[in-house]
Amino acid sequence: MPKILVGCLVVLVVLVGGGGIAGYFFVIKPAYEFVTDVESFVREYAELNEQVDRTERYQPPGDGSVTEEQFQRFLVAQRAMRESMEGRMTELKEQFESMQEEIDREDREANIAEIVTAYRGLGELLLEAKRAQVEALNRYNFSLQEYMYVRNQTYRAIGQDVAVAAYGDSAMQERTWQVPDETVEMVAPHREELLEGYAFAWFGL
Repeated sequence: MPKILVGCLVVLVVLVGGGGIAGYFFVIKPAYEFVTDVESFVREYAELNEQVDRTERYQPPGDGSVTEEQFQRFLVAQRAMRESMEGRMTELKEQFESMQEEIDREDREANIAEIVTAYRGLGELLLEAKRAQVEALNRYNFSLQEYMYVRNQTYRAIGQDVAVAAYGDSAMQERTWQVPDETVEMVAPHREELLEGYAFAWFGL
């Protein structure tokens, strides 16, 4: 197990020291299962990244532009990903929104049991979405780096923040490019469709 995961588990054990059997069953045991699940998730996520056919390094243009050809490939890749996921994204989003509303209403942090429950659902979903992404990237001739660049610039063009996942060595390091007016104009008519797939970008996909 990676040292960082061991460290997380040790901290949790220290925090609940003296909790006895109750502490074990309600905090330590689920925390250990959570850490184990994280390790498994990160490993499988990285392995999926390695299944992308195009591996050459992508050099983004200095002006932050996206070509019409790139944008069209991105659109069809996103459509393929949404079709593969069907109703799963909406289902899990609703579960998380419900949990977050309760936490905000009670003005507290999520407890370890909630995190474990949420993570397991999220982890399964992200791996399913990652498989759909890899299939779409290979079908539409994207490297992971080119896809992430086009994705980021596309969502910035419609004023949306994007999460950038860095699971695996092949993930592209984040950098902020300005979005040219030409890209904003090209993307604008597709805003509604792009927002249908925004959950993918929000989760770094």
